Amino acid sequence: MKKTISALALILLVNAGFAQDTLLNNEFDVIKDFKPTLTDIIKIPSNPNPEVPEVKSPKLDYTLPVVKLNADPTIYTIKPLAMGTALLPKLKNNFFRLGYGNYSSPIMEAYLTTVRNKTSQAGVYVKHFSANPDDNRAFSNNALKLWGKRFMDKGAVTTDVAFNRNVIHFYGYQPQTIDFKKSDLRRQYAVLDVHAGYTNIIKDTAKLKFNLDANFYNFIDDNGSIENDFKLNGNFSKRINGNPLDVGIGVNTNNTKTKFYEKNRVFVDINPEYTLTFQKAFIKIGFNSTFYKDSLGSNLDFFFFPKAEAAYQITPKTITAYAGITGKLNRTTYRGLVNENPFISNFSLLNTENKFEIYGGFKGEISGQTSFMLQFSHATMRNLLFYGFDSISSGQTTIFDSTNAGLSNIKAELNHEFGEKFHLNFVMNYYAYSLQITQPFSRPTFTTRTSLLYNIGNKFIIRADVYTMNKRKSIELTEKKEFNLNAITDLNLSIDYHYTKNVGLFLIMNNLTNNQYQRWYDHKVYGFNILGGLSVTF
Repeated sequence: MKKTISALALILLVNAGFAQDTLLNNEFDVIKDFKPTLTDIIKIPSNPNPEVPEVKSPKLDYTLPVVKLNADPTIYTIKPLAMGTALLPKLKNNFFRLGYGNYSSPIMEAYLTTVRNKTSQAGVYVKHFSANPDDNRAFSNNALKLWGKRFMDKGAVTTDVAFNRNVIHFYGYQPQTIDFKKSDLRRQYAVLDVHAGYTNIIKDTAKLKFNLDANFYNFIDDNGSIENDFKLNGNFSKRINGNPLDVGIGVNTNNTKTKFYEKNRVFVDINPEYTLTFQKAFIKIGFNSTFYKDSLGSNLDFFFFPKAEAAYQITPKTITAYAGITGKLNRTTYRGLVNENPFISNFSLLNTENKFEIYGGFKGEISGQTSFMLQFSHATMRNLLFYGFDSISSGQTTIFDSTNAGLSNIKAELNHEFGEKFHLNFVMNYYAYSLQITQPFSRPTFTTRTSLLYNIGNKFIIRADVYTMNKRKSIELTEKKEFNLNAITDLNLSIDYHYTKNVGLFLIMNNLTNNQYQRWYDHKVYGFNILGGLSVTF
């Protein structure tokens, strides 16, 4: 039986071996009964008895000093902060200049003012400049002005009084064959100006800010003409919803008396303006209005001119585009005529009405030192003022275009400065007229003005001015004969030399090209003239 079992077992093993993977044909499984066996436990023959460490408390012995310490505090005063011990620089409040030039032309100029003061200021200005050439072109300009300011807690008061006396000669007489004495051609103008004003001081921008001005002048000549003019103006400003509302109110009375007539005029102006501000733009809206009455008319006239302006920053702080409309009644005064054309002898006082003007342009900065402005405007104007020549009165006379004339203007301006060392200013104007009269008599259609200043080491200050004007037409009113006025190029140069901070020399050279042009018909200007002298500041 055992042999049989062994044979069967062998056969099974052989078959199982053939059934395995050929890679495992060297492995055999042995099956038998498992009998676990435990080794004897090894016991520690004795119990552990660890040593207890001995801890001893240290014996401390202190010896305290018998001296008592002083506990009184020491106080040090803290030095206050200050901006320094340097005093404010002393101002050079006074200026004096004395000189002489060809054409027998002395000059004296003085300016005196008070020192630095928190409550008041005052000053005086005096000037004399004249020339006495061999011909009849002598002139004399004299000025005196006193002014003062008073600063208070709630406002500031300003007052000034000025007196000017000018003498010219009507040397452009007709016909040239008549020998006039210089005294026969003499014309003297004198004007007294008085001004007083008050401006309030506000700490809260939401409150009303205003300034009031009262002005009076008395203008006379030695030919029997006199003009008195009084103005009372007020400007009020207040913010509404964060935007400023400005209102200008004025009353102007004018009395002009000549040998031939007397004219009284009253003007009442009301000009409000409201500005809306945005992040990159603003809009202004308002109007100019005038109530007008004169003694030669029977009706009270009212003039109303809407005005508006809008601007937008194309590039922040560099280029701004703007456009607007406006209008205004421009009053003509005898004093204003003489200031523009001192050879005026026969005149009318028609107010020039700027009925409607539209304008637009660009302005901004090319760099930190260079700024520019370019503008175009077109206006419809009534009673546009021009000048002609009157051979009977041997002087200039006014010419008004009583129709609705058109006036277009292109203006370009460039400014460049480099600190206090160099300054450049250039202005160009081009005018185009649409008139009923044949020509814009005595008015140019193209002008330029260039001004340069160059500071060399704070020792030499050089100034140069160039003024140009194109050809113009003038007219002799008696015979209705027109004349050509040549183009003008006037080049002027001045040099100031600072010998010390307070003492210097000056040299002024006018009309370097010696061009004796006629700004007004038959009144030639001086040729090359030079003026030099001493200047002192203290």
